[in-house]
Amino acid sequence: MRRLKQLVPPLLFIFLLLVPAAGATLPWLKEGTYAKYALLEPPGGPSQVKDLYFFKLYPERLSPAVRERVLSYLTNDSPWKTVGFPFVIGDCTDIFMGFRVLKIQGDMAFINASATFVNATIEGNYHHIIPNLTVWRVLRLNLTDMTYYENGTPIGKATLFVDPSNPPKPGEFLFRLEGLSDDVNVTVGNVTYSAYGNGTVLTYYRPFRPPRIGVKSGRFYFSDAGRNWSMSGGGSEEYTYDFLTGVMIAGSFVHSTELMAIGVFYIDGIDRRIRGKSGEGIWPDGIKLYDTNIQFPDENRNSFPDSPWRYYLYSGTLALLVSAGWRWWKNGHA
Repeated sequence: MRRLKQLVPPLLFIFLLLVPAAGATLPWLKEGTYAKYALLEPPGGPSQVKDLYFFKLYPERLSPAVRERVLSYLTNDSPWKTVGFPFVIGDCTDIFMGFRVLKIQGDMAFINASATFVNATIEGNYHHIIPNLTVWRVLRLNLTDMTYYENGTPIGKATLFVDPSNPPKPGEFLFRLEGLSDDVNVTVGNVTYSAYGNGTVLTYYRPFRPPRIGVKSGRFYFSDAGRNWSMSGGGSEEYTYDFLTGVMIAGSFVHSTELMAIGVFYIDGIDRRIRGKSGEGIWPDGIKLYDTNIQFPDENRNSFPDSPWRYYLYSGTLALLVSAGWRWWKNGHA
């Protein structure tokens, strides 16, 4: 019995290391995890300019290497150069957007967020087609509040994924639109667990059955002008997430935290290829999941419990049992 009591502390220590702590965030979020989203060209390719996808880059936010490359494509009569227009406008045939987890250090995750514009042209220069224009930056995500930080300052909530047990709350700060005379704060408007109702949501990767988490921003509006230019816009953004993992599966948006953080002010939000209902389900408008190495729980029931709430309940209960057992042995009970 004495030998058994001597073994209990190290066994409990090992057990605690192996069992996720109560409240552990996103079991799938680990080094090497990635997800890729797409807006694809129409079948047969774009037949005219209106079939292309448009985007706006904010040079002041681009990483130095990307900024240098983008500015090298500008002609001398570029509005960005001549009249101080804050954004560089482009178009392309496809848009790919995604993230990859590079490293986890304690409560901080280093996320490589990127957007690739295929067959891109800058400011209508169709004599110079860029096969793949990729904009990227490594972002620092605090896992305790699911917020990206830059030099200690919060720049916005993660929008490519959420913690399904604690999604953003209505009224919370979501992200900030930069590059305008006055920055515009976008906040959370509504959160639902019945996004797209009872229908099956179709993506390029796989179908997703209900329930699903939907996050919609509050309505916002902006208007700005300078010498020989003016612009305005606004509306609300919608992001749809898998109920069990919190990974975004579709998004009808033109702005997001990750896009703004890497220097993309705007992407086209209208799918030129496929959207609407079909016999198999609903094709949401906007960007959709295209590829990932995340294993969704309903693909393999043994991957982890089939609900984040059950996951936290199981891990929390196990932690409490271990703690109680340790106190029992420490007090000398046999």
